[in-house]
Amino acid sequence: MPAARDTTMLKPDSRKVLIAMAELEYDPVELAEAAGVSKNIVYSMRRGFYTKPKYMGKIAKALNVRVADLVENVPVAAEQIEESEG
Repeated sequence: MPAARDTTMLKPDSRKVLIAMAELEYDPVELAEAAGVSKNIVYSMRRGFYTKPKYMGKIAKALNVRVADLVENVPVAAEQIEESEG
């Protein structure tokens, strides 16, 4: 597991990133263009390397998901549990 450079970086879940990309039928280059980031950022996120929050935000926006949907080990909010049960 790669170590964070500092505590302000986020660890993307590579499977979640790949699933979100698949849902929109994006390849890494297309996603990078849609998000306005370099393709190296997308490749790093796909591999699960720590990423700056601003890049995670841009990628999440381009994928039409929340940042929390792409980050590893984010607990499910209580409201989401209630919605899924009801």
